[in-house]
Amino acid sequence: MIQKKHLAPDATIADVVADLEDANEYLRRVLGNMRFCQKRHGDACLRIAVTRPRGPGKGLAPSYRIDYPAGSDAEEMTIYNGFGGRSHSAFTPINVRETNWSRSHTPIQEVQKLYDGLHKAGLERAEREAPAQERP
Repeated sequence: MIQKKHLAPDATIADVVADLEDANEYLRRVLGNMRFCQKRHGDACLRIAVTRPRGPGKGLAPSYRIDYPAGSDAEEMTIYNGFGGRSHSAFTPINVRETNWSRSHTPIQEVQKLYDGLHKAGLERAEREAPAQERP
């Protein structure tokens, strides 16, 4: 039986980034989808699903929804689309409406900062773990 874990109703990607199965790859693919929205609508914001099935031994890969500001009111958002967290495939309109989304959103600039921070930390860790090269 699949167990469900509920995240806080206002959870953001920053709250769960440490629990992601492969944070670099997940954020890279999220940003790719967000950039399509940004190109078409000028901005993009991310909401994550707060209810998710939990499989044995698997890290977190929440489904997500990308929204953009509606008109001049930056507080009101329009849905661009929802995506599966593992496949990053687009949802159908029914799936987008039925999924339990977080009340909070993260702008594309903050998602990019999270990704850049993880990428930089990974490069620094790789440099520390690389064997020292002998100098002539």
